[in-house]
Amino acid sequence: MSLNVKSVTIGLPVSNLEEAANWYEKLLMSDEKITPVEGIIEYQIGSVWIQLYEEKINVSENGLRFEVEDLDADFERLKTLGVITDEVIEDVPGVLRYVDFSDPDGNKLSFLWLYPQE
Repeated sequence: MSLNVKSVTIGLPVSNLEEAANWYEKLLMSDEKITPVEGIIEYQIGSVWIQLYEEKINVSENGLRFEVEDLDADFERLKTLGVITDEVIEDVPGVLRYVDFSDPDGNKLSFLWLYPQE
């Protein structure tokens, strides 16, 4: 028997909740948020919830990776938003293409596209 998971919530600490919410709304292209309790803002992306909460920031090596359908289009959108400046799309031939970047608090994020597997 395996674990039957209905959704996943990923918590990200931020130094300023409202500023971070504005940044993530642009990144996720959604302003549909919920505030389950004071001091927490959540966004649902498919079966995943991104939960922002205000806390003293300790930079970590943890990463949040989003598989996207059109990496090139999202890469251009990130440049237009000013989310990325010097970053480039990396290519692991036959496996994936990705771009790594960070939110204003240093949380590590990636957009990736997987090569079709035959």
